[in-house]
Amino acid sequence: MSAMSNYMESGLIGHLFRTVPFTAPASNYIGLVGTYSSGNLESGLFSDELSGGGYSRVPYIPGTGQWSAPVEGDGHSYNLKEIQFPRAVADWGNVSGVFISDGSSAGNLLYYAVLSTAKDVKVNDTFTFQTGDLDVYLR
Repeated sequence: MSAMSNYMESGLIGHLFRTVPFTAPASNYIGLVGTYSSGNLESGLFSDELSGGGYSRVPYIPGTGQWSAPVEGDGHSYNLKEIQFPRAVADWGNVSGVFISDGSSAGNLLYYAVLSTAKDVKVNDTFTFQTGDLDVYLR
């Protein structure tokens, strides 16, 4: 994930350079979008998020056991454990993007990215990010 939302950018800049408090979220939630729209996601809109068919965001608690230490030289971290979504009980359709939010529904968007390869999720499929497959960059 290489794009920080406006919310995250403003919060970090305010915290680092203006001493405005910015509290890290207690939980992160990984979500999926059908039609990827960086404009919608940048603005914090979840209008392209999947819905129905058993889809729900997956909680992924922040911590040293969940995310790697920053990789020196390119400023990124990756998931240390598999991230598995619920089994699809109906077709979800094309999944082309991913995001991290601080809410199990709605909430504040933190990061977003287009998937390197879109996946058509059919009934009984399980969408999974294997260990090391979800990278978060600070650039």
